[in-house]
Amino acid sequence: TSPHAEFGGFIYKKTTVAECMGGTQVVSFHGYNGQPMKNVTKLVDHVSVVLKLLTPDPAVFAGDFNSWSVEHVDAITRVLEEAGFYLAYSWAYPGRDIPLDHAFLRDLTLTRSSCFQSDADHQGAILEVERG
Repeated sequence: TSPHAEFGGFIYKKTTVAECMGGTQVVSFHGYNGQPMKNVTKLVDHVSVVLKLLTPDPAVFAGDFNSWSVEHVDAITRVLEEAGFYLAYSWAYPGRDIPLDHAFLRDLTLTRSSCFQSDADHQGAILEVERG
């Protein structure tokens, strides 16, 4: 859960961390949105809290980062790179030049990626990865 509440203290964004067979961790992330100011520091805090839950095993850290600006993307990329991740894939959000949705990988190689329309406001993504 995000360490910061949104919208008057009522909403805390949640994140799911799962471990797959073989020890690969998968993080389904819905990042701090920061309304009304879209606060970069609070988004980085949210990413950092989730990183503390992970072991050093291979991992996928992906989802809606609410990266409203290049500053947001750069900030989350920096903190994830410090934890051994790299930005592997970003996919478009309708009507925006800067993607809100990203996939970061650690000790995995992206072999194929695509996105698809869904009933949600964001597109879904399919990632095929290999260890090593």
